[in-house]
This record gives sequence, C-alpha cells and structure tokens, in this order.
Amino acid sequence: MKKTIVLIIMMLVIPIISFAQTRVKADDIIEQVNKGKAVRYKNAEIIGDLNFTSVKDIELYKKNGSTKTYSCHVRCPISFINCIFRGDLIAYFHDDKKKETHNAVFHDDVDFGGCEFSKGSAFKYVKFLGDANFENTKFQEEALFKYTKFSTKVSYSKANFYGEANFKYTKFPEPVYFEGSVFRRSADFKYTKFPRGASFANTEFHGVANFKYVKFPKGVSFANTEFHGATNFKYTKFYEPLNFDGVVFDKDADFKYTKIDGKSFTMYLLKRKK
Repeated sequence: MKKTIVLIIMMLVIPIISFAQTRVKADDIIEQVNKGKAVRYKNAEIIGDLNFTSVKDIELYKKNGSTKTYSCHVRCPISFINCIFRGDLIAYFHDDKKKETHNAVFHDDVDFGGCEFSKGSAFKYVKFLGDANFENTKFQEEALFKYTKFSTKVSYSKANFYGEANFKYTKFPEPVYFEGSVFRRSADFKYTKFPRGASFANTEFHGVANFKYVKFPKGVSFANTEFHGATNFKYTKFYEPLNFDGVVFDKDADFKYTKIDGKSFTMYLLKRKK
C-alpha cells in the first residue's frame, strides 16, 4: 500500500518537475551568447524579455551627427524549436534621449520554428548573416521586420501573424516563402525587395495587404491566396512566372499603374477572364 502511494506521488510530481525544467530565464540565454555558447532549446518557456541588444559584443556601426548606431553581435547559432516567449524579443532598440540605435547582427543560423511570441518581436534593421527560419511561428503582437536584411534563405511558411506584420523596405536576397501563412491584421510589404522570387500561395490576408511599389523580377505565386481586406498593388511590377490561379479578392484591389513584364496588368487580367 505504501509503495502504491509513493508511486502515485512520484507520478504527480514528475510532470511538475519536467515542466519546471523547461522554463528558461531570458537573461541566462544572453549569458550563453556572451560566452559564445550555442543556444539550443526545444519545447521551452522563455521567461522575461530576451534582449539581444544587451550582449557585450557591441561596436559603433556608424555616427550621423549626434545620432549613433551600434551593432550588437550574436556570433553563435540560435535555435528555439516549439518554444514560447513570455516577454518581448528585442533585437532592435532605439533610445530617443541618448539618440542611440542598437541593432542585433546574427552571424550564424537562426531558427524560431514552431515558436510563439506572446508579446512583441522587434527585428527592425537586424542583419541575418546565416539562414533564418520562422516556419509555423505565431506572432501574437506586432511582427516588426522593417528594414531587416537577410543574407541567405528565410521562410515564414505557415506562420500566423495575429498583430500587424511590418516588412516594409525589407530585402530577401533568396526566394522567400510565406506559403500557408495567415495575416490576421495589416501586412505591409511596401518597397520590399524580392530579387529572387517569392511564394504567397495558400496564404490568407484578413487585413490590408500592401504591396505598393514592390518588384518581383523573378516571379511570384499568389495561387489560392485569399485577400479578405483591401489590397494595394499600385505601381507593383510583376514579371513571369506569375501565378494568380484561384486567388480571391473579397474587397477592393488596387492595380493602378501595375505592370507585368513592362506591359499593362489590366490587359493581363482581362486575358485571364477569357
């Protein structure tokens, strides 16, 4: 009888211990980075703000008058698989009083596959020198990727953006994938660069989708994509291969001054209807 009671108690306690072991303090992760150790976590809960601009490896990148920009170097690989971030993820920070901007530079591969950002995720002006993965990732608040620079492969396939998604002025040097992603609020891709192509196939846009002034020199796919909010393709330049098969526009779609291979996009749409 005593053995049975002990066994039951152990069975109840073990899951609690296991859960406790998955909780990681954000400051401890920064300490790993400062020591040059690879950061690898799976099914973990990250407690506190994970601030990559607080690393010790910092240098002055440029000075413009009284404004200074600092690069915060993260030289080890970063991998979080199916993790939950309870605080903000900060890879960009601007101090108005000091007139200082701090941007993280990730020198190795970065993987946030299957993660959930419960709060903000600031990657503005950040540089990814290795591969970057955000597949199946949930962004509960604003996903800030404005002016972000990627050097190689990056994927946002099946990502969920519950807050605003800001990719304005971002450059994707390799083909980028947003296939199967869901944008619950506005998605801003204005002036974004896609020099090697992109795929938004099977993607859902529930807020305003802004692709104004975007160029797709190597083509793009919007196959089976659903635009439930207003859509702006004004001044967009498309090039073949272009795939609009099965696309749905529930509200106004602005194609004013839009071109495909230098020709009228309106004529392209008319030919598709025949």
